[in-house]
Amino acid sequence: MNLVRSFLHARAHPGQRAALVHAFKEHRILDQCAEAVPGCLEGQLLLSVTDPEALCVTVLWASQADHEAWMTSPVRVVQSQALGAYVAESLPPVLMPIALNWQPETRKMS
Repeated sequence: MNLVRSFLHARAHPGQRAALVHAFKEHRILDQCAEAVPGCLEGQLLLSVTDPEALCVTVLWASQADHEAWMTSPVRVVQSQALGAYVAESLPPVLMPIALNWQPETRKMS
């Protein structure tokens, strides 16, 4: 398996980050992603501790092809429309292959 992780950095409109997080949960964004593309293995919504509008969505993909499938998915388009009112800026996602993975439960690197 050629695991890759995507990072999507975005900014909420001023004072709208909490509403964006709520909409993210209500619309089941990560669940829908996994349902649309089985290669979506896990995801997180990260919030900046220093910038009240900044956030990042990171997803672990089974392969680059799975990420590409998501990028062209009609589900993604619907999600973007649902969250669009809260998002001031979104950068193109960055995709990074995993070169080394440390697993704390086994204390081993793979």
